[in-house]
Amino acid sequence: MQKQIGPFIARTSNDALNPEVVDPRIADVEALARWLDYAFVLPGGFEFGFAGLIGLVPGIGDVMDAVLSLYIITRAIKLGVARVAISRMLVNVGIEALAGAVPVIGDLFDVAFKANRRNYLLLKNHLADPKRHERKDWFFLIMTIALVVLSIGLPVFGLIELFKFVSKLM
Repeated sequence: MQKQIGPFIARTSNDALNPEVVDPRIADVEALARWLDYAFVLPGGFEFGFAGLIGLVPGIGDVMDAVLSLYIITRAIKLGVARVAISRMLVNVGIEALAGAVPVIGDLFDVAFKANRRNYLLLKNHLADPKRHERKDWFFLIMTIALVVLSIGLPVFGLIELFKFVSKLM
């Protein structure tokens, strides 16, 4: 039987009267995601959590945020979630950690991206219906790999062509 855990689970205007019912197996994950990504609401509905504040600490803030985010992934592994979903969760944490390393803009990205909330929702959806979401995870991972290969490959290709062009001129 499922029960509601905590009073601050669903706070969008559509769900204010119908709070989310949290699977007891992942209530700790939901609580961590909530506190890190959407515990506080500014006027206008903008949500943020402690991850945005932790990320402001120079040098170690983003590392601390990433380490805390890994707890959700370890819970997913213990619950037997598919490896492709675990990979997607790791990519989410990696994206947030890498982007968060950029001063000021990275901190804003951390607050907007909300990797912990994304990973909680991935875990929740995979526990509810694992096969339904596996195709989406594969698509996401393939597109991410393609983007990384292009972002590294295109500049390398451009440099090679530039060197060829310069060597012909000499």
